[in-house]
Amino acid sequence: MGKRQLGELQPAELVITLLISDLAAVPMQENGMPLLYGIVPIMILVALELLFSGLMLKVALFQRFIGGKSKIIVDDGKVDIKAMKSLRMTMEDLMESLRQQSIFDIRDVQYVIVEPNGKISVLLKPGSRQVTCNDMNLNIPDNGLPMIIISDGKLSQWGLNVCELDDNWLNLVLKENSCSIKDVFLLMADRNRTYHLIKKGQQTA
Repeated sequence: MGKRQLGELQPAELVITLLISDLAAVPMQENGMPLLYGIVPIMILVALELLFSGLMLKVALFQRFIGGKSKIIVDDGKVDIKAMKSLRMTMEDLMESLRQQSIFDIRDVQYVIVEPNGKISVLLKPGSRQVTCNDMNLNIPDNGLPMIIISDGKLSQWGLNVCELDDNWLNLVLKENSCSIKDVFLLMADRNRTYHLIKKGQQTA
């Protein structure tokens, strides 16, 4: 099922998860039942899940049949009452979901889409959207992804590689801050060699 959280599972995946937990509990509760009696049906369910997952990836019709499809409930600022009723969704449910995304006025909403996992995606009207750098014609340089280089005295070589840094840069930073790797509580850096260092004993300051 990948690394999706429980709330992001498709209905069929959630059902299989519950069935596996029930099947696993039976042989553990019944001392006279061989463990094999529980393992065989569990393996069958796992095989079915892998089969369904493969079909959902390759066959769009099967994916829509098993996982459902997205549905628009606010279209160009207009609430689709019929679509909400088909989802058994009330206006209170919609407003609660909007408030969880820091949207308190439905008049600011242009589109709302209910995804197959039950979560909603919202697109605000142009006048209510946050201003971006493109809107202001600002050219902001890309410094890459900030990564943890040292965490509680332990070096992350992967973080160094992602930021395209090397041991020479690290030694220079440690020398500038008069410390060793073991003295560092947190060191974060980006590809532009901008870093933030916290020594042990400073994290509570």
